[in-house]
Amino acid sequence: MRKTAFFVSVWILLLSISIASSFYITNGYGAAVEIDPEFGQAPNIDGNIDESTGEWKEAIKLIDFELKDLDIDLWVMQTNQKLFISIQLDLVPEYHNTTEFFGLLISTNSSENLEDFLDAKFIQFSNISMNEFTYLDYHINNSLFLNDTRCDGEGAAKLEGDVSIYEFSIPIGQPNTNGENKDSILDYGESYAFNITYGDRPSYPEGILKSEIILINIKAPVVKEIILTELFLFIFSIIAFSVIGILFGYYIYKIFKLKEKIERLRS
Repeated sequence: MRKTAFFVSVWILLLSISIASSFYITNGYGAAVEIDPEFGQAPNIDGNIDESTGEWKEAIKLIDFELKDLDIDLWVMQTNQKLFISIQLDLVPEYHNTTEFFGLLISTNSSENLEDFLDAKFIQFSNISMNEFTYLDYHINNSLFLNDTRCDGEGAAKLEGDVSIYEFSIPIGQPNTNGENKDSILDYGESYAFNITYGDRPSYPEGILKSEIILINIKAPVVKEIILTELFLFIFSIIAFSVIGILFGYYIYKIFKLKEKIERLRS
C-alpha cells in the first residue's frame, strides 16, 4: 500500500513539472531575441491588418520567428501610450485548431524567473472558423491563472484564409489604481521579458503547447522638437506677411485718397 502511494505521488510530481516546464522559464534560459520597438501610428485592434492605411508599417517585423518548431510572424511597435504586438500564424486551414490561442505572459521586469511572471493576456478562439474569440486578462499566482479584477489592454483575432492574425495592445506607464500588484506595469526606459505562448484549447497552463521568450525595451516618450531654424522661418513668415498686409492696405488707402482728389479737381 505504501509503495503504491509512493508511486502515485511521484507520478503527480512528474506531471506537475511537465506541465509547468511547457511554458515557464527557468533560471539561465535566455531570451530568443531582444527588440527595440519603433514608434508608429496606433493600429486598430480588430484582427485585421489594413495595408491601405499603412497599419503596422513602422513595426519591427520578425518573419518566420521560431516558436519552438512553429514559425510565426511577430510584429512589435509602440506609441507614447501603448505597446502593440501582432502575431500571424500561417497554416493550412484544417490545421488551425478551432480553439487555438496565443498569449503573452509578462514579467515585472527583464527577469525570466518564474516568480516574476505575474501577468497573462490571452486571445482565445472559441470557434476560429466563425472568428469568435475572447480577450482574457489573468493574474498568475503560484502557477495558477486567476481572472484579473481589472482587464488591461485590448486584443482581437481573425482567420483570413490560411493566416490567423492576433493583435495585442498593452498600456505603458499607467499604474494599477486598484492598489494590488496583479499586473506587470510597463514603464518607459525599462525592459520586460515576454513569453509568447501558443495552445489549442482554453485551459491554462495545460492547453499551452509551445512558448518562447523575447525581451522588449520600452522607449521613452517622443517629444516633438522644435528646431531653431524652423522656428525662425515661422516667425519671419508671420512678420513678412504682416508687413505685406500693412503695405497692401496702405496702398489701397492711397488709391482711394487719389481717387477722391481727382473727383474734386474735376468738379
